[in-house]
Amino acid sequence: MPDGLYILAADHRWQWHDWCDAHGRARAVIPELKAIAVEGFLVARGRSADVQANGAMLLDEQYSSALISALRARAIAVAAPVEKAGVFPLEWTAEPFWAALTGSMAKVLVRYRPDYPPSRVEAEQQALRELSDWCRHQACPWMLEVVVPTEGQEEEEEFAREVRPAAVARYIAQAYDRGIQPDYWKMEGTTSVEGARLVDEAVQRVRGPAFLVLGKAAPLDTIERWFRAAHTMKTAAGFAIGRSIYWDPAGRFALGEISRTDAIGMVAETYLTTIDLWQTSARTRAATAT
Repeated sequence: MPDGLYILAADHRWQWHDWCDAHGRARAVIPELKAIAVEGFLVARGRSADVQANGAMLLDEQYSSALISALRARAIAVAAPVEKAGVFPLEWTAEPFWAALTGSMAKVLVRYRPDYPPSRVEAEQQALRELSDWCRHQACPWMLEVVVPTEGQEEEEEFAREVRPAAVARYIAQAYDRGIQPDYWKMEGTTSVEGARLVDEAVQRVRGPAFLVLGKAAPLDTIERWFRAAHTMKTAAGFAIGRSIYWDPAGRFALGEISRTDAIGMVAETYLTTIDLWQTSARTRAATAT
């Protein structure tokens, strides 16, 4: 695996279900939307040595099994989720869980808040320990995505700055204490340098794991701010972003507003722009640190 990762994440399942239902489109179109994401990635890969070296995809077995096989046949890194989409607390999408691991990497998503019942967190982390042990024995890299949602009247920007980083750091500490050691922590970004420091220190408690920024369908200007804060972290290794890159062109194609070729081109351009934002943030951080 490369030290850095630029993951184009297209493992969305329930989100596309909701979109199709809301827009009067049959869910049978979903595999085609995943294919647009993959073809956009491949166009970008043909144009960029950075994508060739550090690019990867995240795809689900449910709608993308043939795409996963095709990427693996070309020795392209591709992660597959093991969690049942949209189901919380955590449930596996297959039994045993490794039956869903058709990619070269594994990914699992959990939701966490400090006020969740300890029994819920402990049960999930016991399952994650089993996954962690299996991946280690199989030499299968894996990423753990931890989403800390707002509730009630909590305001997102303030929560992301003041509350979420400490909650994430707490979750990481609990996971390490229970023997859970992902190769990558895939987590929500923050604009707070202090918040980034808290998360960075938590990740560094175990040697090896790295931090990836997820996108949350945010606009690129917001993602750029997250990248700037992330580059104050020693563990920052890249991103795993999807809807901010491929959702709009894929959706517009499904609605008949643009051609398939145009949708693929838009995915490629936005993916490359996101990589450029990451690298520019790194250069800016290096320049100010000297």
